[in-house]
Amino acid sequence: MIDTLAAALTQVSTTETMNPVIVGIVAVYLVGIAVIGIWATGQTKSTSDFLIAGKRFGIWAVAFAAFASIMSGFGFIGGPGLFYDGGYGFLWIAIVAPLAFPVSWFVLGKKMRLMAEAREIFTIPDAAVARFDSQAVRLLVSLSVLLGVISYLGVQFLAIAFVLQTVLGVSEVVALVIGLAVISVYTIGGGMVAGVFTDLIQGGIMVVGSVVVFFLALNTVNGFSTMNSELSSQIPELAGAFGAFPIMLGLTWYFLFLVGNSGQPHMAHKLYMLRDPKLLKWGAPIAALSYFAASLMMLALGVGMRSLVETGQFAELSNPDNAAPIFLVEFTPAIVAGVVLAAAVGAVMSTSDAFINIGAANLARDIPESLGFEYDSDRQELRAHRVATALIILVSVLLVYYVEILVGLLGVVGWGLFAAAIVPLLGIGLNWKGATTEGAIAAGVVALFGNLSLAIAVQFYGFSLPHGSAAEALTLLVAIVVMIAVSLVTNSKARDDIDDDIERVIES
Repeated sequence: MIDTLAAALTQVSTTETMNPVIVGIVAVYLVGIAVIGIWATGQTKSTSDFLIAGKRFGIWAVAFAAFASIMSGFGFIGGPGLFYDGGYGFLWIAIVAPLAFPVSWFVLGKKMRLMAEAREIFTIPDAAVARFDSQAVRLLVSLSVLLGVISYLGVQFLAIAFVLQTVLGVSEVVALVIGLAVISVYTIGGGMVAGVFTDLIQGGIMVVGSVVVFFLALNTVNGFSTMNSELSSQIPELAGAFGAFPIMLGLTWYFLFLVGNSGQPHMAHKLYMLRDPKLLKWGAPIAALSYFAASLMMLALGVGMRSLVETGQFAELSNPDNAAPIFLVEFTPAIVAGVVLAAAVGAVMSTSDAFINIGAANLARDIPESLGFEYDSDRQELRAHRVATALIILVSVLLVYYVEILVGLLGVVGWGLFAAAIVPLLGIGLNWKGATTEGAIAAGVVALFGNLSLAIAVQFYGFSLPHGSAAEALTLLVAIVVMIAVSLVTNSKARDDIDDDIERVIES
């Protein structure tokens, strides 16, 4: 992803991207986000404020924050590239992602919010230890999440650098410094108070930009039917249900994203922050429709650009991930390009701030508590979280530039590692009283070591599953089966003597 993102952005025309309108829009956006961060720092008085925004937000803010953090830079750069390269086959992700929000809300929404009422719960591992009364479970979840967070952050930081380098015309280092300075202002000081406010703005920019670009793209290719017929006549396989991708890849993608979305900590964590649990039912359609709008943009940009190339109206792209930035530069007004490039920055920042907050919580709260450490006061813990936030940012940047092989390895398993570590423990554990501590530990071990082992086999030994199946889907499936099977043959407190408050959550 790092290489393709670089190729995509560095090949865009410098004169176009340096248009003062584009630069001005992105600059105003960055300054605005920094101002919100400064304001939010003054509003963050406790660990609860820092980690779950003091449960102060309404449903629009929480739903937009969930959507924005899942979208990431992948949606604005990688999504159109995959549509360009594989045709309609990428719909197996682009369509299932909006459907995954109602599934996640149904499986986890009410449970996670009620857990935050029943106990002092600020993190995903907090919920795991409350459910299973096991510090070993907390440690396994914390390690899995921390590994995924650091690797994801490295890629997100490079994405920010590449986008700002292209828009502002500065060096990669200067672009990275600008991006990290803005992120640091609102994550270190304001925590999730700043994170959710900025996600609300960033989510709005993404939705507006996506809808506008969708219609502009269709107009450029003379409508959807013309685009589809031209693509079908030139490369028929791209217009098929699975496009150029293997059938099993599409189906395993479907499973991984539909079920695995419930295990993404940057989405599930947002469920703690809702002020009124009664409003939860509206969150799923808001988040789903927002992602659907962004998916339309991915489709129109990717397939539309491929149609233009195949009919000779545009030169062949050297890299599929060039589809989005080149289309924006060549076929949209500067003001639209500026808004959507700001949306691309916003998508990356939304995911980054969520991961930074989650990683800091793992480092300052979950891992120390799983090893028996306790803070003397809430003020001391808040200070530790701010220090951990700065440390997470620093370590992620250093890994990107000095241990890139590790980032590449962990980046392969990010989504799958989160899904396999969290879906069995919380998706099953908060809906089934029969889930046991032993089952949770076994599933956690499978998630952590299974994903890492498969990543090593794929990266260094050329291993692949038959028919192009996604390896991450296999580990998720195995972790779920292990959770259920081990729970059925073991007997522990988690099954027979669940605390009354947690039992009420499970039965809710």
